[in-house]
Amino acid sequence: MIAIQAIHPTHYYDQATFELERVEVFEKNWIFVGFKDQVAKNHDFITLKVGNTPVVVQNFNGQVSALLNICSHRRAQLQTQTQGNRPLVCPYHCWSYKSDGALAGVPQNRTDFGLDEAAKKALSLKEFALESCGELLFVRVAKAGPSLEDYLGPYYAILSRISAEFTDPVQQGHYQWNTNWKIACETVLEVYHVAGVHPETFAKFAKAECDIEFFNGHTTGNTPLQDTPKKWWAGARKHLKLEQSSEFTEYNHFFIYPNLAIGLTNGSLMSLQTYDPLTSTQSQLNFQLRMIKRLDGSATSDGVKAVIKANFTEFNHTILEEDRLVAESCQANMPAVDTPGILGKCEDRIRHFHDAWRSDIKPQLSSGE
Repeated sequence: MIAIQAIHPTHYYDQATFELERVEVFEKNWIFVGFKDQVAKNHDFITLKVGNTPVVVQNFNGQVSALLNICSHRRAQLQTQTQGNRPLVCPYHCWSYKSDGALAGVPQNRTDFGLDEAAKKALSLKEFALESCGELLFVRVAKAGPSLEDYLGPYYAILSRISAEFTDPVQQGHYQWNTNWKIACETVLEVYHVAGVHPETFAKFAKAECDIEFFNGHTTGNTPLQDTPKKWWAGARKHLKLEQSSEFTEYNHFFIYPNLAIGLTNGSLMSLQTYDPLTSTQSQLNFQLRMIKRLDGSATSDGVKAVIKANFTEFNHTILEEDRLVAESCQANMPAVDTPGILGKCEDRIRHFHDAWRSDIKPQLSSGE
């Protein structure tokens, strides 16, 4: 038999598995944060939760740091928005912090707290490993682990290159799915489902075939585009004076374990998605759309971006809704079965995803799959 077993159904809803994943999968691996240009200015910040750990990535006069997003005083959240621009000052009692997490200011310290320098140092925020790959930022909560370059392997050069090419933001947003984060990831890791789930959308956009490459849970799926989107983008690039990626000209999809997916359309548009675990049966899909840079180096006008949005936002939304419905159906059925599903050769990218997950989780499980 060519097919192999998938992850056991219990691991898509079991709370004990979910708690293990928070630490063994998310806190111990490199997790995508955002683009450098999102924290380019002083006081710019991005927040995210990595496993059990709230993290803020912030610019301090040009120094970008990843710190625990919890005040040392009464444990309030320091930055409460997902992205913004403000000093790292607690909104509760106005304690403030420096780029290395050191306590910078305590209102009424002399009269009410009496903290000396040693006491202030003990109240420093935890600082986490933060590294970049091209224009992309990644954080690792665990103290020990491989460098980002070693973690990404051959994908380090690929991500560095494409992040420097696709520099013009078009849109960003998020969706909430009632599925385990793994099911959400699996929706983008094979084209076997296209005929059944996307007959009027993705099936008319790209062919249901895929060449696969892989490294340690990270995978590539190269899928030929249909003629119609190729012609549309050729005309759009000529009109908008856009470059085209010289290497990635079809639908080229990259998955970086555990939860980052990047799709390139005809070397012209990047769709970047992350699948964040919320609960054992809920996840949040975050997306960004970015266009390839213009030949003259200038930014694309808002009017042109509106045209791109009109053409692709509804298309992307429809595909994601189609995926969400079938994914939520699978999620709802998991507790009703007690044997693993199977994966065919056409689902090899899911197999590599599952292998990486098992490598992280299985040594910690109380019982085998």
